[in-house]
Amino acid sequence: MNSVEFFIYKHAFSQGENIDLSSIPMMTRRKLSPAGKIAMSTMLEVYDGDKNTDLVYASRYGELERVVKLIKQQIEENEISPTGFSFSVHNSTIGLFSLLENIHNKYNSVAAGENSFSSGLLDAVLNKTKTLFCYAESVDRYESVSLLIGPERVESSTKVKIIPNYKKLPANSFSDFLKGADYICPLYIMTRAE
Repeated sequence: MNSVEFFIYKHAFSQGENIDLSSIPMMTRRKLSPAGKIAMSTMLEVYDGDKNTDLVYASRYGELERVVKLIKQQIEENEISPTGFSFSVHNSTIGLFSLLENIHNKYNSVAAGENSFSSGLLDAVLNKTKTLFCYAESVDRYESVSLLIGPERVESSTKVKIIPNYKKLPANSFSDFLKGADYICPLYIMTRAE
């Protein structure tokens, strides 16, 4: 990889405050875990209604609370709830979002340990299409960031470039990028290109 350029159209970040899920039917809202709620809120904040948008979801642990609950249920009751299982899979939040918004394009779900955010973002960028990327964290804190990105400039977009981190600069947080600095991960550096 030499360098890749793309545009960030919109972004949203939340740590669980001011979550607005009023556009989601009540029965569907009840099915969402706390991590699913925060992820859904940031995706809804940046999604522009374009049904021709690809989707990428990244999470280090996915629906960990639900998986733990299923394990306990298996141990105590020797059975697992089919509904509980269907909402415990890693891609349940992005799948539910695609159903709610009637998006029939491809979507991908990425889990790469401590590199889940950077790997998921790179996967979204390499689509080279308009893509909604969402990262959700569910251990130690509830946090989500969503980006609507694409290969073409649109009004109020930010041109960004990803270059390899050949010098092995120390990693930082994506929140540093939102504050104006570069985003540095072990594989690459993301910088504003204009």
